[in-house]
Amino acid sequence: MSEDKKVQETAVNPVEAIRGAVKKARSAPRRLGRLKLQTANKWIEDAKAQPDPEHFYHGMFVEGEITVVFSAPNSGKSLFCIQVAESIARTRKVVIVDCEQSSKQFQKRYTNDDTGSTHLFPENLLRAEVDSELLDTVDQDQAILDSVSQAAKEGIKDVIIDNISFVCIDTEKSQTSVEFMRKMIKLKKKFGLTIIIVAHTPKRDPSRPLLQTDLSGSSKLMALIDAAIAIGVSSQDPHIRYAKHVKFRSGEYPCPADHVALYRLEKVDNYTQLVFLDYGDEKDHLREKNALTEMEDMQEFVNLKAKGMSLKEISEETGFAKTTIHRKLKKAAEMGVVPTEAPATESTDEPFRSTQGTDQVEQLERPNRLPFKDEED
Repeated sequence: MSEDKKVQETAVNPVEAIRGAVKKARSAPRRLGRLKLQTANKWIEDAKAQPDPEHFYHGMFVEGEITVVFSAPNSGKSLFCIQVAESIARTRKVVIVDCEQSSKQFQKRYTNDDTGSTHLFPENLLRAEVDSELLDTVDQDQAILDSVSQAAKEGIKDVIIDNISFVCIDTEKSQTSVEFMRKMIKLKKKFGLTIIIVAHTPKRDPSRPLLQTDLSGSSKLMALIDAAIAIGVSSQDPHIRYAKHVKFRSGEYPCPADHVALYRLEKVDNYTQLVFLDYGDEKDHLREKNALTEMEDMQEFVNLKAKGMSLKEISEETGFAKTTIHRKLKKAAEMGVVPTEAPATESTDEPFRSTQGTDQVEQLERPNRLPFKDEED
């Protein structure tokens, strides 16, 4: 067969091309304002033609979704996400946007203290730091969004952002983080991204199970994301961690409360990591409520109140509800429990002023601190 004939046979028939374009246009969803409209059956038919999403890291993460991993400070969430990233990087590129650790801190985690040997990550695992020179000249959240968009254009479709408290400084007010998440969803849909975002929870009652409401700014934020994994510290052993799904849109929860993934936090040779142990029940790792722990709680509340803290501040410090704190303080007063730590001393600057007739204390001055610093892991 001549070369010209081969070209003619392989050339696209213009009539067929037009017919194909018309067929595609007719089968596309109808525009209704900003909506794309078609029957439910057609949506299912179109979706069946798409490949099923891949599941990562023992099925805990799903391709094309936004997952938030959250815990209290120093619980190992960053280490956990590094391990997730490494598992993804065995087959595809993934970038970790590290907003908190310095390169030296990162290096120390993955270096043997005795031999100096370092852990070798897959070449597909990329790490990025925020350029400190740009922090005062641009909006941090938009700068991160622009960077994620640029990475997607370069073919990097898997992104981990550590930590949203840095990206959205007023996370506690929730509005900034909600707007950031909405824009992130737009990027996810535009580029087909898989996104993992690290977040935190304030100190909490260790006798209570981890819930969706433990995510800072959770009321609106939780509704926008596809999945959420909480990491808790076991009451049995301070080195034991457990991972629990509190939200999962893609079927049954891989790690529900009665089947949490258990890990031990340790450094193995040159790799600081969460070593998988087994699966267990969350209730076995919560602090047991008894007379001793109740007395410990009351003593802590009395000590904090003696330092001039309001019920709200004690709640933020301990994770207990204000009503619980008020009830235990009242019981402590009836039992004659007194502070075991020195009460706050008066200063000429009068940093605190009591509000007469209430248990509230108004804080007038606070020491300057970075609101996004999470004292991470």
